[in-house]
Order: sequence, then structure tokens, then C-alpha cells
Amino acid sequence: MITGGSSGIGFATAQKFLRSGADVLVLSRKPDRNFQKQDALFTYSVDLNDSAAVHETFARIKEIHPHLDIAINAAAGGTGLGKMIHEFSEEEFDATMNVNLKGLWLSMKYQIEKMLESPTRKCSIINISSVNGLGGVEGGSIYAATKAAVLGLTKSAALELATSNISINAIVPGPFETELLRNSMLAQAEGDEKKLKSIEDQYLRHIPKGRLGEPEEIASLILYLSSGESDFFAGHSFVIDGGMSSRFR
Repeated sequence: MITGGSSGIGFATAQKFLRSGADVLVLSRKPDRNFQKQDALFTYSVDLNDSAAVHETFARIKEIHPHLDIAINAAAGGTGLGKMIHEFSEEEFDATMNVNLKGLWLSMKYQIEKMLESPTRKCSIINISSVNGLGGVEGGSIYAATKAAVLGLTKSAALELATSNISINAIVPGPFETELLRNSMLAQAEGDEKKLKSIEDQYLRHIPKGRLGEPEEIASLILYLSSGESDFFAGHSFVIDGGMSSRFR
């Protein structure tokens, strides 16, 4: 199961699992937009900002699919980016919290309940946080707050379920070539192409590798963490950022 599986890191991960022979469940507001129809792919349209829709979707999934072995929670909204903290509206705060935090918690709740039904199966939950959750972010306070909370939620759940059949960890990406990052850059540039180039260069100056990450690179890490060969990891935060946070972490 991959939430936010129709674009960015989630989409790359879905493709990786499909190529590896897995049955893949994609949960997204527009789950079919980047996929070709195939037998191993099951798509569910759901907005994680709508808790009633989340309840309904997981109830349907429980009826249709006998097992859930792997869950990747990659859905994220960009409403908590692009403004100073006092400029955000209450609606933007609620929308960001609902998708990035409450939606992830609700997904985990149902994923864990489903996985515990099959205690002899090795299961894995991987939550996608962000380097923005490791510290403060000018112009991204609400987004950063949700991503810090994802790490706290992941570590707490990992401790609670450490002796169960479920391994729970987080991945902490830096700047990756995704629609979310591009939209954030465009918002910062206010539609000005020259300014956009300057913003891109600013990102690259902070990355020792000198480039943005490719979503497939995270997908490969997720595949390993889901392989059953990494059982001793529990509540770990796998930072993958081209060295960007190495100066202060």
C-alpha cells in the first residue's frame, strides 16, 4: 500500500514494487493519472484531508485484500509552504495537518490493525518525512512542523510494536525532483523564470552532491527496508539528502 502513490516518491516506489512482482495498492486523490492499467495494480481514490473518506476506503480495502505486508505513507500537501508563519490562514493550517499528519496517523492506525491480524507475516511500515522536519524552515513553518511530527509518530509506534511482526521506520528526504518541490519553487519565484533559476541554484548550493535527488533512489531504499532483511531497524530515520544535512547533523 502506498499513500500518495500517483506522483513523486510514491509513484517511483509503486513502479519499483510492480516491477518486483508485488501487488500494489495506490491511494491518492487522482490515483490513475500516471499509471497504465495492469493486473497487479489496485487504485483507490481518497483525499487524506477527508477523514470520512479514509475510513470508507480502508473498510473497502479490508474486505477485498486478505493481507497487507508493506505500507508506505508518502502523501503530503504543500499548503504549509511559501509564507511566513503569521501569514498562513487557519484553513491552510488545518489542511496541512490533516493530510501530512492526521491522514498519515489514520493510515497507520488501519495498516497496523490489518497487519496484526497476520502475526506470522513479516510486515513493514515506512513513513516519508523530510529534512524540513529536522529543524526550522523559513517560509515553511507548518509543513516543517508536520514533518517533525511524522518522525515522533514513527519512533513512538516503532517502540510500541518493536516485538510484533511489524517494523516501522521513516525516510527523511532532502530536495528531490518531485512535483511538490517544483510547485514550491514556482511559488517562491512568483512566476518569474529568472527568479526560478536563482531559486534552483540556491537549492543546489546547499547540496554537496550538486544535484537534486531522483525519486527512484528513495524507492530503492524503500524496497530494501521492505524486503525482510532489515528487521533490526526500529524507529530509524534514514536521511537521504545528498549530504545536505551532514554539516549540522
